[in-house]
Amino acid sequence: MTNNLKLKAIGLSTVITDKLANHSIITVQDYLTLNFIELQRKTGLTYQKLSSISEDVNKFITPLGISFQVSRLLQPSHVIFNDDLDVFLKGGITCGHITEFSGAPGLGKTQLCLQLAFSNALHGKVNGVLYIDSEGAFSASRLLDIAIHKYGIAIEQKIKSSLNRIHLWRPCSLKEIVDKLISIEVLVVKEHIGLLIIDSMGSIVRRDFGAEKNIERGAQMCSLSSSLKRIAHDFNLAVVVTNHVTAKVESSSTRIDCKSTSIPALGPSWSHWINSRLHLFMAQNKRRLMVSKSPEIPELIVDYCISKGGLDIQRETCSSSPY
Repeated sequence: MTNNLKLKAIGLSTVITDKLANHSIITVQDYLTLNFIELQRKTGLTYQKLSSISEDVNKFITPLGISFQVSRLLQPSHVIFNDDLDVFLKGGITCGHITEFSGAPGLGKTQLCLQLAFSNALHGKVNGVLYIDSEGAFSASRLLDIAIHKYGIAIEQKIKSSLNRIHLWRPCSLKEIVDKLISIEVLVVKEHIGLLIIDSMGSIVRRDFGAEKNIERGAQMCSLSSSLKRIAHDFNLAVVVTNHVTAKVESSSTRIDCKSTSIPALGPSWSHWINSRLHLFMAQNKRRLMVSKSPEIPELIVDYCISKGGLDIQRETCSSSPY
């Protein structure tokens, strides 16, 4: 997949990439299909300059590209929680897909993200985790609690090595995420990222645009969605995003009888981009997790609780927790 990377993604200057792009040389694959004589004839660049470009390109195809292809072949079909959640989800979170965790605030969406991130960093099912924290909810101390209470890890060096596999990024806007997707591709290749988490997609869209659905919001959401879909497919990543809920007013013959229900935000267009949705909600004073969309498993509902170790499937009782 390294051959599909755009040349600007490997660190070449904008002047060089624009010059190459003018001659339809955009990706690493485009560059490699031409010899030096053809490149000189097309671009007018000197032999020395083309040699320098070739050195940069070669860094991404050998040995890096070979090791990336090997690791991709060894990558599992799912990223896993390493607990009962994997049984409930028939294997875990599917690689190559976009999965959404939706629900109202305080129901455990971030807990799920932290748990999934540490589980995969700890067990090495994927070599790296990219965690995009758009609302400042990522907590290192909470991650440490999960490490100790969920996975029983008390060895400082083991915790440290696991945390080093989690790459945290805090963007300021939706546009920044869209603009940085090319550099994210570079990180995916260099660090062998197998899990990408955005917590939260809903909050950053709401912060940038409010409830207004304008042309700019639609264009940025479409660009981001298609890029996430492509990255998930090309690199076999599991992409996980969180989303808040919004009220849907049900029509009635009289205004006084109107009722509202909570549904995942961002609208139907976004729902078409995601492959799976896990919806967290309250019913009969119980926390419940529902598989509301999935190409692999039917609609399922299970009760859960949140403990010091994270989100647990509730079989009988669950001790209370401040989280």
